[in-house]
Amino acid sequence: MKYNFETLKNYALWYYFRYFPSSKKLLQKLEEKGEDQELPKKVFENISHLINDKQVIGDKIRLYLMRNKNLKYIKNKLILAWFDKNLAQEILENDFLQEWESLLSKKSLYIKIENYKNAWKSLQYIRQKLIERQEDRELIEWIIEEIFQDGEEENILREIEKLKNKYDKQKIIQKLLQKWFNYNEIKKYV
Repeated sequence: MKYNFETLKNYALWYYFRYFPSSKKLLQKLEEKGEDQELPKKVFENISHLINDKQVIGDKIRLYLMRNKNLKYIKNKLILAWFDKNLAQEILENDFLQEWESLLSKKSLYIKIENYKNAWKSLQYIRQKLIERQEDRELIEWIIEEIFQDGEEENILREIEKLKNKYDKQKIIQKLLQKWFNYNEIKKYV
């Protein structure tokens, strides 16, 4: 399809309000549609007053936090969406990151850690996956203690049961170590 100014502008508005991309990503999409390089730039300039990367970044961060995503995930998603790294960091620091306060939801963390336990994950694996900031550590450790009252015994025994018919003792120990189970705990049961 050959685009003129109006049709490309309509596409730009539709794309922006459908996906809320970064201004860089929107311009790139327009350049893919336009045959010459001038038309996409004219359309972009014409609608640039509607584009607010700062607002979109803030909204996307709120959405990710509602989904209980951690800081690393949020930063990566924003960078992959071509938002300015420094602007994203500034918005995170000014509007979202409070010293001594975790971004993560207690209820969601409880469910996530319970799911990890049911998937036979080790405590070390869970800590590695979830603890990103010092502010998260206390909350995560408290939930781990609640859920893993008997330690990792149940998960180690499940893993051993799954592996014992396939591998010898040494290979089972190796497999459990690869899953980040504690060596001293493994030796109790193997």
